[in-house]
Amino acid sequence: MKHFLVNCLWVSASSMMVLAQTPHAPYAPFTARQAELGKELAAKSLEIRRQITDGSAPAEPFRIIGNLYFVGDANGEVFLLTSPKGHIMMGAGAANSTESIQKNIESLGFKMTDVKAILLNHNHGDQSGGAAHMKEKTGAAVMAGFGEIPYMEHGMFNPPAIPVPAATDGRGGRGGGPPRYPPVKVDRALFDGDVVRVGALSVTAYLIPGHSPSSTTFAYTVRDGSRDYKVVEFCCWEYPDDLSQNGYITEASVRHTFETFRKLYPVDIYLELGAYAWGGTLDQPSGTITERMAKLKADGKLFVNREIFNQFSAAREVEFEDKIAKLKTSNH
Repeated sequence: MKHFLVNCLWVSASSMMVLAQTPHAPYAPFTARQAELGKELAAKSLEIRRQITDGSAPAEPFRIIGNLYFVGDANGEVFLLTSPKGHIMMGAGAANSTESIQKNIESLGFKMTDVKAILLNHNHGDQSGGAAHMKEKTGAAVMAGFGEIPYMEHGMFNPPAIPVPAATDGRGGRGGGPPRYPPVKVDRALFDGDVVRVGALSVTAYLIPGHSPSSTTFAYTVRDGSRDYKVVEFCCWEYPDDLSQNGYITEASVRHTFETFRKLYPVDIYLELGAYAWGGTLDQPSGTITERMAKLKADGKLFVNREIFNQFSAAREVEFEDKIAKLKTSNH
C-alpha cells in the first residue's frame, strides 16, 4: 500500500510537471505557427503603443474601407459605420476629446444628428468618457454590454483587477477613488449575440469579459466595390501572469471567447480599441505610429489581412492555456 501511494504521488507530480512544462498548441483552425507569429505581433503592438503619449490627443479622420471610417483620437478608439438611413458610432472617446471627434465626423461630411446608435465597448473613460456629450449632440441611443451599464450611468471606471491600480482624477492627476467621467444614461443593454440595426446596417455584439465585466466585441460586414469584408472590433486582451488577479477572467468565460472567435473566423479586418493593435498598423514592416497611420490613411486596403486575427487568436489561446495550467499546478 505504501509503495502504491508513493507511486501515485510520483505519477501525480510528474503529470503536473508535464502540464506545467509542455507548451500548448491552439485548437483548429488556428496553428502553432500562427501562435508564434501572433506572439511577435503582440510584442510589436506594445512597442508601438509606447509611442502614443496622449491617447486623447486629436487625430486625423479617414475612410478605412467602404462605409467604415476612423473618426477618433490618437489612441484609435472611435469608428463610424455610415448609411443613407443613419450611422452607427462605435466608441465615444474620452471626455476631453469630444470636440475633436465631432470635428472629425463633420469634416468628413457627416452630420452628428444622423448618428442613430452609439455602441460602447466598455466602461472606461477613454471609451465612454465622451458618451454623454455625443448622446446630447446626436440624440442617438446609447448601447452597451449589460455588465458595463452600472459603471457608465455613474460615470466611473470599474475596478479592473486586484490589486486595484492607483486612482486618477480622469485628467491624468491623482485623486480619490476610481477615475470618473460624465455619466451617461444607457438606452439598451446588449447581451451576447444581440444585433443592432440602423437602416441597412447590422452589427452583432459579442460579450467578452476580461478587460471589464462585459466588454463587447462588435462584428459587421462592410462592402467595398464588389467585395464584402468581415470586420471585428475587439477589446481587449487581458491575461496577466497570474490570472487570479483579474476579477473578470474565468476559465469558462475565456473558453467562450475562443469559441466565439472560431465562429467569427475568417476575419478580413481586425480592429482593436487602440491604433497600435489594428491589423493595418501591425501589417506594416516598420515605421512610427505616425508613419503607420499616414500609410493607412493613404491606402485602406492595408487593413485587409485575415492572418492578423488568426495569429492574435492563436497566440492568446496558447498564452491562456499555459497560464491556466500554471495556475492549476500552483494550487495543488
